[in-house]
Amino acid sequence: MMKQEDRKIFEEFASRVRAIFHDAQLWAFGSRARGNAEWDSDFDVCIVLEKVDERVDQMIRNIAWKVGFEKERVITTVVIERKEFEIGPMSESTLVANIRREGIPA
Repeated sequence: MMKQEDRKIFEEFASRVRAIFHDAQLWAFGSRARGNAEWDSDFDVCIVLEKVDERVDQMIRNIAWKVGFEKERVITTVVIERKEFEIGPMSESTLVANIRREGIPA
């Protein structure tokens, strides 16, 4: 179970992402989502958007850096187009299976 402090950080990150990308779906996954993170563990977040390009990916990384810096967490992002997440080759990956299994939606 995600710790309350991590939940607040995740919600802040999700809020900032959705302020720009209104249709974004976000899931926290990994050790912080499971609640068994070490003090130096990164914060894994998957962001699913209709369309992704280098500019969009960079914008997401910038938001992650800002929130992470403010909250003293390293936020690692995986940005995936919705079609790839739902029916593309990526949808069959162990990464997406893991996100679906243990991910906590924002």
